[in-house]
Amino acid sequence: MNGNSQKVVSALLEEILADCDAAIQNWRRRGVPIQTLRDLAAEDISLPTRKFLAAQANTPGRILEELLDDGDPEVLVLLAAHDRLTGGQLQRLGKSPILAVRIALASSKNASGPLALLLAADASLPVRLALAGNPAISVRIQAALSSDESPLVRAELLRLNRLDEEIQYALCDDWDLLIHLKALLCPRLSYSCLQNWASTGELISQLAIASRKSLPEDIWRILAGSPHRQVQLVVVQRGDLPMQQWQDFARSEVEEVRLALASKKDLPLPVQRILAQDASEGVRQTLAANPTLDDGIGKFLAAGRNPAILAALAKNTGILPATRADLLAVGDAELQKLLVANNELTAEQLTSLVEGCAPEVLFHVRYRKLSTRLLSEKSRQRVLQDG
Repeated sequence: MNGNSQKVVSALLEEILADCDAAIQNWRRRGVPIQTLRDLAAEDISLPTRKFLAAQANTPGRILEELLDDGDPEVLVLLAAHDRLTGGQLQRLGKSPILAVRIALASSKNASGPLALLLAADASLPVRLALAGNPAISVRIQAALSSDESPLVRAELLRLNRLDEEIQYALCDDWDLLIHLKALLCPRLSYSCLQNWASTGELISQLAIASRKSLPEDIWRILAGSPHRQVQLVVVQRGDLPMQQWQDFARSEVEEVRLALASKKDLPLPVQRILAQDASEGVRQTLAANPTLDDGIGKFLAAGRNPAILAALAKNTGILPATRADLLAVGDAELQKLLVANNELTAEQLTSLVEGCAPEVLFHVRYRKLSTRLLSEKSRQRVLQDG
């Protein structure tokens, strides 16, 4: 080694001994010349140097073999991810009694072929968990791990971005209920799996699918046909359905489903028409309180003069000018009090109310300190006079 090479090795060694991990990261990006690595190995055999050598991509095979023979755990963990190890060397690491080494190997890109099969059969759960979470494993290894005795291993497979569809089917059909549910909730579950399990009619499976963050409309349409009330309620609350199925829900024999539908925002007008004629007062009252109620449907409900429904309409904060005009025409003091409390009442409507209401209603107008600036002169005078 000439003088210049000696200076390079000495400077590198100084860097390694000062902070081995930082030196590894620095030179992994830059790359160390092979001859410099040979000179470094001849110059120093301390643990930091051996770790540095084990982590470099172009470390000569002879040095890698020596590092493997040394058997130091920290060095072997770094070697587990080395791209230039032979199949035989990897097998030696796969049979290492040091758990951390086998975990590192199971997590690396080297986990393939016979080595991956060896690791898939490892007696240690942490090794198999590391392998199951490795995105580099093949479909064959995914299949082997999908029948692992530990549900933790099977569940870990669901984290893979490229989990084979057949394996997805297997995990959806897992005997462990938690794995079954976790598989159905997996964000990357294929459309085919979703369709298959949505169509089964099984309550737990359908509820799990219905609780996913997002679903295609076709899957919602399948779930809408569920025989289970619990599933129907979730579909009513969150589903994306064509008009016909919303209308079918509006005619459901289950009142709880119709009640849930009546409270849903932005109900299509044809659905509101059906619900407005529902035999259940509770359903009609719930619809009357819906802030997205159509004004024409509001007028229809008001015409029935049902006290509970009239009260719900009076408290409704939606855009219902014609409905409120009909409510004012009823002339009921209790209804007028509710209308006074409704911030959506227009100045014109408040004027009409004040001009013809009972004195007890005027008290509510004053109590709420409603602005009289836009009221008619007659209305303003009445508020002030009776005050």
